[in-house]
Formats: sequence, C-alpha cells, structure tokens
Amino acid sequence: MRRKASPILRRTWSIVLFVALLLQTIGFNPEVQANADVQQLGGSDAKLTAATNYELPERTKDGLIFHAWNWSFDNITRNLPELAQAGFKAVQTSPIQASKEGLTEGSKWWILYQPINFKIGNSQLGSRDDFRRLCQEADKYGISIIVDVVANHTGNAGGGNQQYQPAHNVDPVIKNNSYSWHEARGVENWNDRWQVTQWGIGLPDLNTSNQELQDIIIGFLNDAISLGADGFRFDAAKHIELPNDPGGSNFWPRVLGSLNNKDKLFNYGEVLQGGADNFAGYANYLSLSASSYGNSVRSAVGYHGDINVDAAQSFNANNVSPSKLVTWVESHDTYANDNSESTGLNDWQIKMGWVIIASRAETTSLFFNRPTGGGKFANRLGDAGNTLWKDPDIVAVNKFHNAMVGQDEYIRTQGNQIMQVERGTKGMTIVNLGGNAQINSPTRLEDGVYQNKANGGGSFTVSNGRITGHLDGGRIAVLYSAAQQTPTISVDPGEGSFYTDSVNVRINYSNANSATYTLNGGPATPFSSGDRVSIGAGTPIGSTFVLKLVAANLSGQTEKMFRYTKEEPSSGMTVHFYKPSGWGAPNIYYYDDSVTPLREGSAWPGVAMQDEGNGWYVYRAPDWTQAKVIFNSNGNQIPGSQMPGYAVSGERWIKEGQITSQNPHGTKPTVTINKPEGAFQGDSQEITLNYTDADSGTYRLNGGLLLPTTN
Repeated sequence: MRRKASPILRRTWSIVLFVALLLQTIGFNPEVQANADVQQLGGSDAKLTAATNYELPERTKDGLIFHAWNWSFDNITRNLPELAQAGFKAVQTSPIQASKEGLTEGSKWWILYQPINFKIGNSQLGSRDDFRRLCQEADKYGISIIVDVVANHTGNAGGGNQQYQPAHNVDPVIKNNSYSWHEARGVENWNDRWQVTQWGIGLPDLNTSNQELQDIIIGFLNDAISLGADGFRFDAAKHIELPNDPGGSNFWPRVLGSLNNKDKLFNYGEVLQGGADNFAGYANYLSLSASSYGNSVRSAVGYHGDINVDAAQSFNANNVSPSKLVTWVESHDTYANDNSESTGLNDWQIKMGWVIIASRAETTSLFFNRPTGGGKFANRLGDAGNTLWKDPDIVAVNKFHNAMVGQDEYIRTQGNQIMQVERGTKGMTIVNLGGNAQINSPTRLEDGVYQNKANGGGSFTVSNGRITGHLDGGRIAVLYSAAQQTPTISVDPGEGSFYTDSVNVRINYSNANSATYTLNGGPATPFSSGDRVSIGAGTPIGSTFVLKLVAANLSGQTEKMFRYTKEEPSSGMTVHFYKPSGWGAPNIYYYDDSVTPLREGSAWPGVAMQDEGNGWYVYRAPDWTQAKVIFNSNGNQIPGSQMPGYAVSGERWIKEGQITSQNPHGTKPTVTINKPEGAFQGDSQEITLNYTDADSGTYRLNGGLLLPTTN
C-alpha cells in the first residue's frame, strides 16, 4: 500500500514510522527498552562466588570431608555451592569403578564395592565425563574431590563356592592372568597377618604384589588425577600387604610414589582396628581411618549406654599421630553393614558427636551422609542423602574448624556431660549433653564477650582467665571472633566480547559490608552479591562498556574494572528453549563429545540463557557449529540425570523434548521500508511498507492514530 506524506513531517517521520511499526508488530514495549541498558536483577544464585567467600582451608587435610555416600556425580555437582557454604573442604565419592551389575536399590550399596575393572564410570554414579565435570566445578569452590578406590579385590561370581571366583565380566586382562590373584580362600584367623593380607574377605583377592597389576592401578589413579581428583580413600587397605609383612610387597610405596601431583594429594586407608591390623605400619604411607575412636564418640553421646564425654578424649590409635587420623562419628560400614553397628544413632547424637570431633585439632573429620526418607536404605543408588549436614549447628562448628587451623587444643570437661574444646587462645566449643548448665571454667581465651554462633544463642564472658555463661541442655556453643577479610570481587561471565544484543553479568563480592557498580563512568549504584547487570541492549556493534565494581569493609576497599565489547554475531549455533512451568531462568550446558578430549562451552551448570519473551530463552554460541545441550534450573534438568544432551546444530528450537528448525509457535514477523531513513527533498515522500510472517500490520505516524496497512 502507498500513502502520501504530509509536507510538515520532513526530518523525523520515517524513523518514527519504522520504529513504531516494527515494535508494535512484534509486541515489544519501547518504554522498557529505553531503560534496559543497565538493568539490575535480583540474583537467586548469589552462592556462585569465588572460593574465598567460603573461607575453606587451603589443604584438604586441614578441612572437613563430606562423604556423599552413593550420590551420583551430578548430584554432588548440583550441591557444591551449599557444601562449600556449609564449610566442607572435601567431598568423598563412592567407588567410581565399573561394578559387576547395574543394581540401583539402596540395599544393594555393596555392589559399588564389587568392581570389574580399573576404569572411571559406572551406571550408578555416572560417566567419566560426569566425573570430570564434577572435579572442574568443585575447583570453583575450593572443594577437593576424594575418590573411594577398591584395589584389594574385584566382584565375585556369586555366593557359596563362587564367592572367591571373579565375576564373568571382570576385565580379561586381569581375570585371565593367574598372577593377578591370591589363593581363592577366605581369612580364617584374623590375628594371622599372613591370612589377613593374602587370603580373601568374601571376594576374589587381588595379588597386589604383582607389578603388572600395580601398573594398572597406578594408571587408573593417575587418570582420576588428570580429571581433577585430589586424593583417595583406599577401601580394605588393611588387607593390602606392607613391605615388612610376611609375604610383603612394595605396593604402597610404589603405587603412592608413582602418582602425579602426589605432594598435594590427600590419601587415607581403611585400616579397621583389631586383629592383625599393623595399624601404625600403614601410617608410614598414608592417613588412617580411626575406627576405634568412632566407637568412643558414639559411647560419649550415650549410644547404647550412659553419656560420658570423657570417652571421647583419647583417640585410641596405637600411638599414631592425630595428624594422620581420619575421624568419624559413623562410617558407611557401621551404618549399612548387617550388624547395624551405628544405625540406631539419632540425629541429635550424630550432631553432638560431630561437634566433638570437628572441634578438635590435627585430625581430619569425615561426615557420613545417610540416605533420606524412611528406612535404612530409603534411597536408590545415585540419589542424594538427607540434609542433616545443613543443620545450623553443624555449619557453625564447620566454620569454627576452618577458622582454627593451626591452633592447638586443650580439652576440659565439666562433669561427664559437658566438654569444652579450646583452640589456642582464639576459640572454644562447648557441648552440653545434659541439662541446663552454668559454665564457669578456667580458659586460655582472650578477654572479651563472645557471641554464640550456634543455635544455642547467648553470650559468654571471658575475664581474668575464666569463662562464664549459660548453656541450655542438649545445646552447643561455638565461640570465636572471625577475622575481617579483605573484600573480594568477581564477575560471571568474565570480561571480553559478547555476540548477542546484550549480556547479563553476574556481579559478586564477599567479605564486604557494601558494594557499588558504575557503567562507563555513570553513577555509582549499590548492589547485592549475585545481582546481575544487563549491558549493551540496543547499542551499535563495536560498543565498549567498562564495568567498575567497588567493595568495602572496615579493613579497606577493593576496586576492579571489567571491559566488555559488543561484536557482530557470527554464523554459529543458536539454541532456543521453551522453559517448562515451574522453572526459573534456565542455564544451558553444551558440549561436543565427537572430539577427543571432549570440548565443553562452560563447566556445569553451564551459562544463563537470555529471555526472549513468551516463555522462550535463547543462547548463541558464535564459535560452535554443533553440540549436545542440557538445560537446567534449580535442580531441574532436561534431559534427565545421566542422559546425553540433545544433539543440535545451526539454529534450533526445543520445546517439551521436540527439536525443530523453526519456532513451533511461528516465525517472528519482520517489517521493511523501501527508503532509507533521513532527510528528503521536496514537499513529501512516498514510502512502501512491507511485512512478512504476519497476518496484519499497523503503523502510527508521529504518535497519531493507529492505522492498518497491507502488504
């Protein structure tokens, strides 16, 4: 259709007409766009800050281990922010080797301890790539990954006379080599060191003195290290011979001495005390599980007897240094084995026992995560366990532990129900397992008033070498003054080029009382850690933006500047995703497994997608032509856990599992005019208006009436 313009419209009408037609055709609100260059958004994922935000120790041994028993790699990955926030330095996985069967019932947990090879990945926990992504993501939070390793035995062929025969699917390189195996019989005398190390424990016993087998194990361990493992827990270490044992071998010095990055690894062995354990001998090579101390702690909190905190003072570790011990209230064996040694512990007893062991100096403590729900084995293998680890008292003592690294300990008791663990002159925990109590005790703490950081609340006063205060029964006190840290600042994504109309930058700070940002020298705007700033919408290609962040506390101020440049979109990969009901803003994780090593766009959970309206979100990867994609939001994931991503290339739309090359809701309308905007000569100018992929169109001229038009 052609219409003649009024002569008074000369310089501006074509711009107004074109913009009005375009925006109304696609249903866009120009008033929103006018203010979209800098848009501050509330951040629900403010936890994704630098590792320093969590004040975790530098060394694994100085921190606390969370035993993610039977958790899949992906479930651990999803919980890393909260684990770091809860003060856990390390996460211990269940065995990552392939198991002889794909069982997933919770009561079949033992299947993970019947491996068939020394390769990474199994059907219960996830693939090698899942493990790699876990390690990469853990690094962002300063969390170490400790792998449970089964090197003493393999899966068996069945019960009865088959229990000492290897399963049919054991790696043929091992299975078919007669030198890979010890004699096929079980231990008869647990006080006989030869039998303990050379005969079986109900499973086919590997000949760990065989150097060909050692080489296979070394290769497996170094592969895990190459993917990011930070240490190992050796299952049934007591049954792998030491050099000075009858029939001894060089397994421990050779295997551990051949590991890459060995000086930074944290390794410990399951050497259950009792019988012919040679406990102190293993301490020459690695740290050890303090199983007897676990028994003592359970007794101290009144499990199967009267409360008596004195029981938890001695480590009862055959004179092995506390610095070589891994302590626990319970382990997966004491919980899950048939004798249910610790299964009857209640949550309060577990928590009180944890406060005792995590308060102490030198040792490395492990928190065992039980299954969630009712029953001993409520979970399926791969599921996350219960949430007791998030209890505020547990978190408070974890942070105390991390703040007290390097401080010695002094233990005092008040009767048989109250224990005080002092750490240097800096802090103290008090565990009250009895009734309401007045604390009046000598102390080495510095004078002052200490606020209880645990749920018990209240304050305690230290004056002239004594501490006084009130603590309710069944409660704990966590007392120390946290040092003021230097403010830190980070952004995500980092500075650089972006290829979309705008980029949403998550801005974070830690250890600060306040923070502001400015954009291109504009006004300083206060923000909260985890907020987002939207940069670049509606600006020309080539525009540069300088984002300045300033964070301050009483100790000082940190200031950083980040530069972003808007670049021309290339012919890369564009993915549109229709957000399911109940989801928050989705992330996209994309990777290419057709190449070796696997290529990924960003570590799990990927990068935030941009809202393009009507439930659709978009992400453009200019340097990619194809990938597999997984979408996730607040624990939701499509495709599901341990499933491969959707294969896409070019531009694709994905809704409810359907992948299409065009928007299933229809193509967006476009509008064009046949004359460039700008000045024109003469009294009037004829303009041809065109649109495509639309049923109708309208235009408005200089804010006048809305008029219909046709192509």
